[in-house]
Amino acid sequence: MTTDEYFGDWMKVIDKRELLKVLGEVNQLYSEREVMPAYEDIFKAFSLCPYNELKVVFIGQDPYPQRGVATGILFGNKEDTKELSPSLEVVKEACVDYTVTHGPFYFDVTLESWARQGILMLNAALTVDVNTPNSHTMIWRPFMTKLLKNLSTHESGIVYVLFGNLAQTFSPYINSRFNQVLKEKHPAYYARCNEAMPGTVFKEVSKLVEGKYGKPINWYKEL
Repeated sequence: MTTDEYFGDWMKVIDKRELLKVLGEVNQLYSEREVMPAYEDIFKAFSLCPYNELKVVFIGQDPYPQRGVATGILFGNKEDTKELSPSLEVVKEACVDYTVTHGPFYFDVTLESWARQGILMLNAALTVDVNTPNSHTMIWRPFMTKLLKNLSTHESGIVYVLFGNLAQTFSPYINSRFNQVLKEKHPAYYARCNEAMPGTVFKEVSKLVEGKYGKPINWYKEL
């Protein structure tokens, strides 16, 4: 399968030169050492979020560096995960908002249901060496920079949420005149500090999406 066939309409905003360059570097790394996520999941966020349904872009730091945890979806865990990653636990508590009384509900720990609602769930780097956070940050930066420049110029009305300091360094490359840019601390910060993450950003995203498309983002499913 060619890159054009795999990415489809996403190639309207993906810089092919930067894509091929980063693939060359990443292919070499996967042949030399242990890298996360699984190779076939590197671009999973693009395959789960159709370009013509894009409403929101989430950007974090890099994939979970622990062996076998990263899935290719920002903050997501695998379906059968018994104990959630600290960042995902923080995200779950923020978007569910346990300060409000709820009936039974289902929370999708893979977060693939978010992607299918039109959220591109990316990290600033899409790969990482096992147990070495930030190890591939600079490898992916040219690709991500071009992607955000092209996307925010080509499409308007997209909500960008930048989680953490690294993600927020991409702010200058996003056309904020025609798109909404929100900033929030990375969930890992709240996990380290043992603090609850405010649910404000999730409420704001849902409100903006509902205002434009007529229905909000469903962060979880009431049973």
